[in-house]
Amino acid sequence: MARVVTDDEQAAQRRVGGIVRTSSVLTGEGLAMWRDYPAGEWETSAAELSRDLDTLKVPHRIVVAFRPPRGREAGRRKGQEVRVPFPELARLVRWVPLLQQLLDELPAESPGFTFAYCEARSTGPVMMSLSCLAAEWPAWTVRQAELMGLLCVRCGFDLRTRGAAQRLAYDVDGEPLRPRLVCGVCCGDGQAALDGLTALG
Repeated sequence: MARVVTDDEQAAQRRVGGIVRTSSVLTGEGLAMWRDYPAGEWETSAAELSRDLDTLKVPHRIVVAFRPPRGREAGRRKGQEVRVPFPELARLVRWVPLLQQLLDELPAESPGFTFAYCEARSTGPVMMSLSCLAAEWPAWTVRQAELMGLLCVRCGFDLRTRGAAQRLAYDVDGEPLRPRLVCGVCCGDGQAALDGLTALG
């Protein structure tokens, strides 16, 4: 006997379905739904969306995320993303069937939520990740990527593409959560930074 869908579940299904259609990004790590923070008077906030997903029993988490500035805005736009991990998307498909087609069309090596880079440590190089980028970061224009620090600060190489030479991004003299990224060609694959740490010894 099929379970009866409650009124609360139907209302949550409508709201979540609308946001999936208009404000979501599907990646190899799952689904992210952008929410402005603070939310506008007539907008669904991340907390409200989270409550709807709880009603539908879809595991998720809320993270702080940033987008490039618009127009004459001075800095990065801070918002929130409600992210559903890829292994849990089947639970959401039950309520938003159109998501299945998007999943079927997702490339096998689709980028995830995070941008990876290498950081020099006294113990050697360590792989790090910028998880605070909005999930649509792979599709940003080159100008947007530049504003968000994803181009090599020395030669302008677009570090999202890596390229045939596999130019990894290296953090050279950056700040916490705001790395200063340089491509491997321009920094000797981080060797100069490692040498500097060794000299401080």
